[in-house]
Amino acid sequence: MTQDLTKQVQDRYHRLLDEGADPNEWAYAWRSEYNRGGFKAVDFLMEEVVNPGKCIGCAACLTICPVDVFDYENEKPVDVRNSACVYCELCVDACPVLRPTDQDLAQQIELRQPVMDDGFGPYAYGVLARTTKDYILEAGQDGGICSALGVHGMQTGQLKGMVVGNEDPDNPQMGYAHLATTPEEVIASARSRYSYQPNTLVLVEAMKRGIAPLAVVGVPCQVDGVRQQQFSSIRLDVAEWYRQNIGLVIGLFCSEAFTEKGMDWLADDLGVSKRDVSNINIKGRLEIKLRDGREETRSLKAFGKYARPACLYCMDYAADNADIGLGGIGLNGWTFTVIRTEAGHRAWQALLEAGWVETKELSELPKAKELLSRLSRYKRTRPLPALMPTHLERELIGNLDPKHYYRGWEDGHSVKDWRPLPPPPPKKKKTAAKKQGNDS
Repeated sequence: MTQDLTKQVQDRYHRLLDEGADPNEWAYAWRSEYNRGGFKAVDFLMEEVVNPGKCIGCAACLTICPVDVFDYENEKPVDVRNSACVYCELCVDACPVLRPTDQDLAQQIELRQPVMDDGFGPYAYGVLARTTKDYILEAGQDGGICSALGVHGMQTGQLKGMVVGNEDPDNPQMGYAHLATTPEEVIASARSRYSYQPNTLVLVEAMKRGIAPLAVVGVPCQVDGVRQQQFSSIRLDVAEWYRQNIGLVIGLFCSEAFTEKGMDWLADDLGVSKRDVSNINIKGRLEIKLRDGREETRSLKAFGKYARPACLYCMDYAADNADIGLGGIGLNGWTFTVIRTEAGHRAWQALLEAGWVETKELSELPKAKELLSRLSRYKRTRPLPALMPTHLERELIGNLDPKHYYRGWEDGHSVKDWRPLPPPPPKKKKTAAKKQGNDS
């Protein structure tokens, strides 16, 4: 009976997809069962998202589950306690792959008015910024704004905890989720890591320990997962706790993350151990700082072949649903800062009034805004993840590259018109033309 009901929900879901129903109606496939006692949503999630290789790894299903059905292994959930499922449906409702965010999310997160959208999501205003606190600037990435928000929030009591990523001392570019509860822990977690690890895994720890108000730092897929947990239409205690106690969501601009094999390749190419790669920044190329103080650069194109295939299924570059969006976006020593919501505005104004930041107008570096719009547009115009090919289908055509899979895709095409393109052939090396000798 349970399997039959799950199959019915799957059939209903695929019928909505095949009939071209409004994507905002897709959630009807499972929400229609909620008042009838629910169904075994874990099976639906595994069959529709995880097993086909479409899981982006945001861990929203894991942190929303009230009975701890999932573990997290190899960047995806594993239903190790499948029989514990209580038919609450929260895991599917929180998954960003199955559906777009609800239409009323803009009201739920309280966008600051008036709202603009220049191609990188709704926002009230934006600036180029860097912290005036040298100890934060030295430890942080670009302008150090993310770290400054956390440290200032902790020192003033506006925050009691911050969900961040920390580094593995033996492999600094492979991070792990960490719940920071002191300014010192925020500083220790500063700088970007371009591998994938959902910071949000420690949300459950924060809830169990009662750490609130809480700031959450994450890349766009994690931001969407957090928002769908906070504002799920299925109003159970876990979702309610996140809604009431996550006070600030900071989104980090992200095109894609990279695999551990990529970090191995980079260390080998540099001729160092992985523990010696202190920091990586991407400014159209890889800018690498080594533990001994040396600085190196490498081609981003060469590194790009190690992009996570799962990142194809994320359609957000600029963390459109965050309270504040942050990114280096080609800038040196400054952070492109986008204030989207009332919560973001309050946190930002507190930094300004305390004299913790200096700013420039976006118009001073117009190319940064143009680049942000272009990178955002590229991800936004992909088909929705539910309509994309599976990992296996991509393998069969020999293209797992998330960045260029949809090159040539244009607005207005239906997904049925689209044909995937294989990776471009390697460029032939140019050879100098042979000079013809003179026989005379």
